[in-house]
Amino acid sequence: MLTQIHQTCNHKILISDENAGEKICKTCGQVVVQNMVDYSTDGFTDNSQNVRVGPKSTLTIHDGGLSTIIAKSNFDSSGKPISHKFKGQLNRMRIWDSRSRTGSTSNRSLMVALSEIGKLKEKMSLSDAIVERSGYFYRKAVEKKLIRGRTVKAVAGACVYAACRDLGTSRTIKEIAKQIHERQNTIAKAYRLLFQKLCLEVQISDPTSSIVRYCNNLKTPETIKRDALLILDKLKATGVVAGKKPNSVAATVIYMACIKNNKNISQSKISKTSGITEITIRTRLKEFTQYVSLN
Repeated sequence: MLTQIHQTCNHKILISDENAGEKICKTCGQVVVQNMVDYSTDGFTDNSQNVRVGPKSTLTIHDGGLSTIIAKSNFDSSGKPISHKFKGQLNRMRIWDSRSRTGSTSNRSLMVALSEIGKLKEKMSLSDAIVERSGYFYRKAVEKKLIRGRTVKAVAGACVYAACRDLGTSRTIKEIAKQIHERQNTIAKAYRLLFQKLCLEVQISDPTSSIVRYCNNLKTPETIKRDALLILDKLKATGVVAGKKPNSVAATVIYMACIKNNKNISQSKISKTSGITEITIRTRLKEFTQYVSLN
């Protein structure tokens, strides 16, 4: 009976089984096609970009992470030692491999800059997104020839600061200058140049992230942090914080929250943590208390 169905069936409706690589007739159940070829992407997209095979390409490495490094061991892939006859050729290949990766001055400068950005990532606990964006900004600066006449550390620090501003992370030029061991005004000049030549559109810093960071560094109770955020919301509603430096607003709001909760944290301690002078905190306090009551 099954043989007769197969003979009379025209196999008009077929079901594809991608796991088995077969096409099956829905009517009679006969396997019509076997060992189908999988034409889906396997590791590469239409633009020939590596997707799943090997390490991903990244802007934090000067060659994009796509280089081939000749190892220093004199053993082949099977573990057998290289013969003495080919050791000289292998050493020469290593030399030219190293020269090809760092042959030009721009490549050497890029390697140093990305190394400094990587150090800042570890010292300042920056995210991978910030480091990736910093590498992108530095490469753009190299294309625009903005590196000439400026130190690599200054431009690298400016790129990190620009990436922090672009992604809404609260980091100051003073903090970056301290960690990268470069003068603050040098990094500021490099940042202004990047801002003008690369046409950067950066966000205005929000004091909220600074409040959370300062409270964590001061090890204040959670009530201080919560009250500081509530005071900030009230001040934003009045519009008095517009045009003020976000870090100075954050430091002052934390001090106001300490007064409200009878917490003995001095202005000098908040000043050392935030980098805002005590005079600025007192000036902002006198201004903000006109709009927010601390009773």
